[in-house]
Amino acid sequence: MKLSSLSSSLKGFKRSGHAVVGIDIGSYSIKLLELAVTNKGVVLKKAGRALVPRGAVEDGLIADHKALAGVLMALLANLQPSIKRTATSISGYSVIVKKIVVPYDDDKDIAENLDIEAENYVPFELTDVYLDFYKLGSIETEQNGSEIFLVAAKREIVDGYAALLQDTGLSPSIVDIDAFALGNAFERAKGVTDKPVCLVDIGANKTNLNIIRNGAPLLAKDIVMGGSQLTEAIKDATGLKFEEAEKIKISGSKDMGVMGKVSGVVNEICSQWGVEIKKIMEFHQANSAEYDWPERIFLSGGSSLIKGIEKKFSDETGLDAFIFNPFKDVVFDKAIDPEYIFSIAPQMAISFGLALRSA
Repeated sequence: MKLSSLSSSLKGFKRSGHAVVGIDIGSYSIKLLELAVTNKGVVLKKAGRALVPRGAVEDGLIADHKALAGVLMALLANLQPSIKRTATSISGYSVIVKKIVVPYDDDKDIAENLDIEAENYVPFELTDVYLDFYKLGSIETEQNGSEIFLVAAKREIVDGYAALLQDTGLSPSIVDIDAFALGNAFERAKGVTDKPVCLVDIGANKTNLNIIRNGAPLLAKDIVMGGSQLTEAIKDATGLKFEEAEKIKISGSKDMGVMGKVSGVVNEICSQWGVEIKKIMEFHQANSAEYDWPERIFLSGGSSLIKGIEKKFSDETGLDAFIFNPFKDVVFDKAIDPEYIFSIAPQMAISFGLALRSA
């Protein structure tokens, strides 16, 4: 297993190593996806998700190993993927992703001195973290140097996910970062573009944001906001149980009285989300050249299924907003139900980016 800081762009989906199954383990659900390459193109072989018990994953940390293993084993039994090697990803407070400049140009020199550079940026004991980097480019100065993304992840987080996968009969091969897996999925679906775009994946308890251009990240950030925040607000406004509020959040209700309350809450919370994204955009603009400012935002994750959410984000951020479907130009295996896949497509973005990897 290796901590991998960034998914490289896989033009044409040409693997240099072994295929992997992409497994996105979230606090609300586990998403699993298997791809294959044939003369027909990229083929979706397996895809599905299973709900996770509340509290089984907290702040990116596996809090109930046994319960989560049971869910994953049931999902594996149902989908029966043909590959044991897996790629999964992490995010949250225990993952540090920071763009820095180092006085080295050679990748080997960067790797050998990474722990020295990390001491200035990582708020954890270095013995407690895995370190990795992605080189963004060389810096033209009097001395050789490079701009890199420094990635640090707490060992207990990475090791916890690895143990979970091993205990369910899988082989953990790659640990990625959620935001970077999202970028990988977008590039496969939309192609590498010299125009920057903002990718926002709204999970249950956190949101991953990645601004990318020309196959490289410009800004990667985790935001403490998510669908559970909205579900709790709906629950408080209507008096419904959490599970009922969760269903109404996406599917609505025939009770107009309830829907009146729900609509008000949805507008308020989604506006707050949009304002938060706008603040990040303003920070990015203040620290970058105009050609790195995105004009489009693509939404994914469970809460991107909320009706009209793209307009709410567009109104608040001033960006053209769209729902991201990672399955563009993907061929479906005959056993795949297209209607089901398209209904969950935005939720599968990160697992799709992971399944593009090779170990």
